This record gives sequence, structure tokens and C-alpha cells, in this order.
Amino acid sequence: MNNPTSDANRSGYDRWAQAYDGYVNSTVATDDLYFPPLWADVTGMKVVEIGCGTGRHTLRLVQQGNQVTAIDLSAGMLKIAREKLAGFENVRFIEADFMVDDLGLLDFDMALTALVLEHIADLEVFFGAVSHALKPGGAFYMSEIHPDRIAGGTQANFIDPENGEAVRLTSFAHSAADIEAKALATGLSLRHRADIIGGDDLVALNPDWTRHTGRAMIRMWRFEKA
Repeated sequence: MNNPTSDANRSGYDRWAQAYDGYVNSTVATDDLYFPPLWADVTGMKVVEIGCGTGRHTLRLVQQGNQVTAIDLSAGMLKIAREKLAGFENVRFIEADFMVDDLGLLDFDMALTALVLEHIADLEVFFGAVSHALKPGGAFYMSEIHPDRIAGGTQANFIDPENGEAVRLTSFAHSAADIEAKALATGLSLRHRADIIGGDDLVALNPDWTRHTGRAMIRMWRFEKA
């Protein structure tokens, strides 16, 4: 089944792939600083990562001793991820659209996604697929651009290094209440929620990011399948 939103974003992320890891991006930097500590004690687990991109979290998960299935719809992003994790045996990469492709994902101890939810049009389909992939008691860790920022127009975007074109990925503004209600409707119970506010750690990476001081940058959640 074709998904026009995914097709557009697949093309966009293919264009972004080569420059993504070195791109100056305050949202990704915040996610890198604060999301991994939330699941730093996860080890020896069967994990599915949805929207793995260039493998920045995949590498951490694998190094922590987990067996990881990493999914992304962008061949360009997966090429970088495969290169980054060359030599690791406890990971497999799948090029697919998690929203529409029947991947037969079952009995995972944990699911994880970072900065992907903004690209999802139908939250109930998404959370339903996550819930289906998890075993009872399985955990789902998620980080996303803070809903207040998305409501204000913030979304994934980049300057194409090849031609200087400004590219905005297709995104959807979901309210915090709707996100949690749709997760609950699919059998996922909220166990933890945290807002990450811009501060000294972010400014230390880039002085230009003082503009984010005191601003809610990302929100992180941990859900559990009933």
C-alpha cells in the first residue's frame, strides 16, 4: 500500500542522509543528551526501533547488549546506519514503512522511537502497531519535539547540502492530550513523562542556542503494554 506522506518523507530523508549526523540541529542535540539516559539500563532485551534514521540510538542499544530490529523507510538513512554498525551481529535493519507494511513484528520486550511521531498522521494506527509488536508488559520509549513547539510551527527541516534548497518534511501537529489518549486506546499505559527545557547543557554545545534557554524542547514518554 502506498502512503503519500511516507513517500514524500522518504525522499526528503534520503536527501538529508549524508549530512544528517553533522547537521547543526538543536532538537536532535537535545534528544541525544536526554533521551538515552531514560533507557540506559535496558540490556539483554529484544528491541524494535521505529524510524532508526542513521542509527544514532541503534548503536547505543546494540552496545548495551540488546538484540535490535531497526526499521526506517529511507534507504539513504539506512545506508549510514548499516555503515555505522558494521561488525555488530545483534542488529538487523529493515527498509519499510512501519505504518503500512506487514512486518510480522511480535513479542518484543521494548520498542523505541525518537523524533518520528510528528510524521505520523494517524496516531491510533501507529500506537496500535507498536502495541501489537510488544509482549505483555513490554515498554515503549518515545521522544518527540515538544507539542507546544509543534503547535507553534516547529517541524523537521534542513538545507539541502547539494543545492541549498530549504526542505521541510511533512509533519502533523498532535496535542499532548491526543497523543496520550490514542496510546491509551491501544492498550499502552503511561508510566513516565518528562519535558526537557533548554539550558546550559544545550548552550555548551552551541552558544547560538541561548535562544532556547527556558524553552520546552522535547517531551519524552515511557509507556507499558497492559
